[in-house]
Amino acid sequence: MSKETGYIVYEGKSVLNGEPIVGIIVNKSVNAKTGNMYQLHILRSDILPLEAIDKGTDDAICGGCVHRRSNGGACYVNVGQGPTAVYKKYTRGGYRTVTIKDFKSLFGGKKVRFGAYGDPLALPLHILVSLKAVVKNNTSYTHQWKNSIIDGSSEMVAKFSMASVDNLIEKEEANKAGFRTFRVITEGELLQKDEIICPNETTGVNCIKCGLCSGNSVKAKNIAIHVHGSLKSRFNKEVGELAIP
Repeated sequence: MSKETGYIVYEGKSVLNGEPIVGIIVNKSVNAKTGNMYQLHILRSDILPLEAIDKGTDDAICGGCVHRRSNGGACYVNVGQGPTAVYKKYTRGGYRTVTIKDFKSLFGGKKVRFGAYGDPLALPLHILVSLKAVVKNNTSYTHQWKNSIIDGSSEMVAKFSMASVDNLIEKEEANKAGFRTFRVITEGELLQKDEIICPNETTGVNCIKCGLCSGNSVKAKNIAIHVHGSLKSRFNKEVGELAIP
């Protein structure tokens, strides 16, 4: 038997809208920015990722994120590569389904990216909390930080996830709600006193070595990053007013 390259950690209804999704952790990555972290892919389980974008049904995994390509957004993920390859292997039966009791043996002491594609909060919270309990470190970003789905659980979510924000108003709201933030900025935008630029931009360090984007489990400043990816020119149009007085 060939070595396992990934595991199904959830298969069921999306917390965001009840549509069918799957969460798959793959154990190898060639992503230069993140380094060779384990990567959690959140995908619709019934349709190719690019087809979901074309039909606008990617809200099951991304919610109302303004960066969704189906909304004309600037999402940096190359959906035709990693997410599509993972989905195709999934449909061929290439991944074994595991349960929470398997998490420690499979992911204990590992560094895991919660959401190589898709918003982690599309998965049930207990899946994410159980992963966080065994991993050495994680990165996580969610646009669901003010969604009613986390009412009563925001402190728990903030322990492992950054709040993804796109302007200063959102940043202040998320900070007041107890989240550290990850803010996308454009060239020339000023940082706030409680922010630093993503160390990958300033020093070239990758995520697996940096580890600052794991919510409140790390005591550090908020993170900002310049808009990037092949569709970055769409950013201003979709986000709207970025210069907040």
